[in-house]
Amino acid sequence: MMNLTIKQCKAFMALCKYRNFTRAAESVYLSQPAFSQLIYTLECSAGVKLFTRSSKKVDLTADGEIFQRIASNIIHEFNRGVREWRDYLHQAQSQISIVTLPSIMAKLLPEYIQRFTLQHAGSRFDIKDLPSEHCLAAVINEHFDMGIVGYLPRDSALEHHKLLSEKFYLVLNKHHPLAQKKQVELKDISHHTVIRFAPSTSIYQSLQMMEWPNQDIKYIEVEQLSTLFGLLLSDAGITFLPELTLYMFQHPDIIVRPLRGSPLTRDLYLIKKPGKILPGQSQQFYDFMLEQSRHPDRQTAALAAGHQK
Repeated sequence: MMNLTIKQCKAFMALCKYRNFTRAAESVYLSQPAFSQLIYTLECSAGVKLFTRSSKKVDLTADGEIFQRIASNIIHEFNRGVREWRDYLHQAQSQISIVTLPSIMAKLLPEYIQRFTLQHAGSRFDIKDLPSEHCLAAVINEHFDMGIVGYLPRDSALEHHKLLSEKFYLVLNKHHPLAQKKQVELKDISHHTVIRFAPSTSIYQSLQMMEWPNQDIKYIEVEQLSTLFGLLLSDAGITFLPELTLYMFQHPDIIVRPLRGSPLTRDLYLIKKPGKILPGQSQQFYDFMLEQSRHPDRQTAALAAGHQK
């Protein structure tokens, strides 16, 4: 079986071009003895003479002419493959891969991206919006380089950094009895129906930290925001939502009230797999978000910008 290398093909094509061992060797940055040995091993591997040699010139044999076309095609395909690989590496290095919650993708992430691209023009983003548990799985399984999530399981082994905290608000129908209050305390929700999300969501996990009044509270559990929206419109109950989700509930019949005296917040975390080396601009964007988290004034501005959009 013929054992052919790209180095041999390039040496062969150089000798076809220059028809002189010294000049051909120089063109591929080899000494003449090393070059001559390369041509010799190529002919041995091919099983035929590819060149005729004399003291005055070097010519292709009939077999050499056939092999010239083959070697030219091999080099062309090799160079094309190298270009494709370099393009792939460049794309992988320049693309920022991130998975996050829909509310963060719609309201907070654009603010980060806008600031980042002012410093890094031409940055490319691969972004996916998923529920929290799917965000965690996507980062653990390395489908994405990093993520922004609204809660972390207690046994999470992910590397994580708190980006910011957002307040919860009471959201209800304008005809609900509590709508008459400008501010609502948690004790006021006794004997009312609360619409809450499924346990897998970051909103549910954050609300689990709240000390609810131990009085008669009925619950309706939903998984979809569209279902929650419909229930609010029909005045079936009240709900608690973090600030970044409020834009989805803008309707004349739905109002938002702050919670007086409540420290209830949802913490947002930047996550990645421990020990993972992020490629190119993904690492730069990761570091950029960490730097933003160290400046509360910037975080407040980002949250306010997201809330207003």
